[in-house]
Amino acid sequence: MRIRYIERLAELLSFLLLTGIFYYYNTYMTVGGFGVGYQYILCLLMCTMCAGLFLIFPDPAYFYHSAKAAGVLACSYFAAMLYSAAIWIFSFTPVRQMISGFFEPGYMILCILCAAMAAYVLREKMLVYAFWALTAAFALLLFPKLRAYGAAGFIRRLFEYVSSGGRTFTGASLEDTSYSYTYVFFCLYFLFHRGEEAPWRRLLRFAVIAFAMLDIFKRSALLALAVGFAAAFVYARLGERSRRWLVNSLIVAFLIFTFLYIPFVRYGLFSRIADALQINTSARDRIYRYYERYYDFTPTYLGRGLGWVHRLVTSADRFNVGLASVNVHCDYVRHYIELGFWGYLLWILSVFPWTVKRLIRGNSALDDAVILGVCVALTVFRLTENISYLYSAALGMSIVLIQCVMNGKKG
Repeated sequence: MRIRYIERLAELLSFLLLTGIFYYYNTYMTVGGFGVGYQYILCLLMCTMCAGLFLIFPDPAYFYHSAKAAGVLACSYFAAMLYSAAIWIFSFTPVRQMISGFFEPGYMILCILCAAMAAYVLREKMLVYAFWALTAAFALLLFPKLRAYGAAGFIRRLFEYVSSGGRTFTGASLEDTSYSYTYVFFCLYFLFHRGEEAPWRRLLRFAVIAFAMLDIFKRSALLALAVGFAAAFVYARLGERSRRWLVNSLIVAFLIFTFLYIPFVRYGLFSRIADALQINTSARDRIYRYYERYYDFTPTYLGRGLGWVHRLVTSADRFNVGLASVNVHCDYVRHYIELGFWGYLLWILSVFPWTVKRLIRGNSALDDAVILGVCVALTVFRLTENISYLYSAALGMSIVLIQCVMNGKKG
């Protein structure tokens, strides 16, 4: 009875901590001139609670597998940090940039570790608890808007926002939270894991996901969900040999595409195609043109080090293209600028080929399909977003992937 109470208390605390982590999506305190997010403090509390629970109920095998999966996911951040350290040393990088360049990936590693700790505490309940924690945070942030506009006014404003494709600001959206990325990862999991639960529970979850993704409207999220689902759907219906062929083919396609995408953007092909097709890129074409002056596609380009883009964005008042200071809005271009030609090659090897090869182990076809779908969706997100350093996306992705790995260990 006492053990059961401790487990229930740990589950409750985990839910509250996860809710707080998602809720504080942009809230920081200043320590020594640097911003420290409340969400990262809560991540540390989650890790501390797990360490205490491990001392009471040790399960080394389970902890090993969850920590090993977390290590695979953190590898790309470690690779970027280690390569960037050489750039910092030989280019006499300002200390403030080095600190920023260290903590940005460091915080993401902490989020991945937090997911591994949540897996140990919550076991097979982790993903459901995390989903409802995200939804609770979303509801808490949505409530002030409902109170301000009323239910009818809110629905009208939301309809105007969605019908404009997210271009008309009506005050109803929570787009700045970037929760839609995380909901995509959860949606991919629930599409393939139906279980034996009541149909109304599945319907409720998908209704929540649909409403949230409309309110946090992002076209990239809809595209990533469609492409990720297609990859997972095909994988789940192939034989074992064909699955290996599909994974290897996607790895080769990923490496070729992400390598060629840099000159595609750098030499203006992206902007020309967007202009010719009259695609609304939300100023991304102008952003890419602005950053062209800072890098070149050549083996002699060695990079500027992690934290350089952040330093540029925070130090510049306004770009000369008439835009407020903004990020690159493409993970691939940002990492190429900061890591250079050879560092970028190391990074792309660690973000997709390494992850799918190490996590897809053939223990469960459905779990492996979700892993592939999430990795493909993340690849699509990185085309137009800076998702690598969004803690809610890193946490949600890690929770889904680690849950799939642990399901496979049971299966």
